[in-house]
Amino acid sequence: MRRRTFVTAVPAAALAGATAPVCARSTVGASDVRRLRQELADLSKLDDREGSGPELEKRAIALADKTVDLQRNGSATSRIRNHLYSLGAAATAMAMWATVDSRQPVRAQRHLERATHLAGLSGDGQVQHQIWQYATMLAKQRGRWPEAVAAAEAAMSASAHRRDPLYASLSHARLAASLPGTGDHTRALRALERAEQAFERADPHEWRPASMDFYTRSELDGLTGITHLWLGQPERAEYHLHRSLAALRPDQHRNRAFYAVNVAFAQLGQGDPEQACTTAAGVIAPPGSTSAGRIPHLLDSFTAKLNTAAPGARITREWNARTA
Repeated sequence: MRRRTFVTAVPAAALAGATAPVCARSTVGASDVRRLRQELADLSKLDDREGSGPELEKRAIALADKTVDLQRNGSATSRIRNHLYSLGAAATAMAMWATVDSRQPVRAQRHLERATHLAGLSGDGQVQHQIWQYATMLAKQRGRWPEAVAAAEAAMSASAHRRDPLYASLSHARLAASLPGTGDHTRALRALERAEQAFERADPHEWRPASMDFYTRSELDGLTGITHLWLGQPERAEYHLHRSLAALRPDQHRNRAFYAVNVAFAQLGQGDPEQACTTAAGVIAPPGSTSAGRIPHLLDSFTAKLNTAAPGARITREWNARTA
């Protein structure tokens, strides 16, 4: 009798163990989304303050992985899942930006592919716009100007471009800065006009992700100056670049260094190598920048251009001695 009881009891216990969940899936909600969004905003502030580099890329990838883990292991509504996909895409885009700024195009391309996939799953037009903006910059860095124009035009197909004039302004400004490489100067100037008009229509108080905090009047002037530089108009370029520098926030160290080097290019283009060297000498790369990053690369390009423009000048010899 005892044996019969034992035998019949074992299957019942086994069945109970088989049907009981190993562990309950944690619920992911709005508070998790807010926390992750704040972590992403902190990365944007780090980028402004110290520039991009390996540390920013590492932290952005970790944040993206965290959102993917929540997707896989957590229980959430479809709305929360869309937010998680969006945050994962934005964090991956931040990692992509870090590698673009550090001039690592192969790594940037891998991040671009993952960010595009996550953004597509999210259906978020704002993050899709952000990714295409970074894709534009990556293509320009590789010297693929038609591809840069195509990426800028793709940003215009994002819903954020159609709904928010500030996004539209950025789209047109990036397009304008890409078109000189294709030789389409007329269209570049027209894109600058549209960027300005859209910026004037934008509501500065509307909520936007932290990734758009950088796009102020200063940034529009900076991109306008870069475009005029590529168009061979150094006087107009210097005017807008000085306006940009004057309006930058104190924490925007990377942008300050970037636009200051371009002021030096504009001054060199006007036949003033001494002033150009004085300007370039005052540029300090942000703390997080790598030796192969955009600012060191631009300074190397300035040195090459200086030696072409004024090969025998005293200021050129002094600059070469200083930077050797």
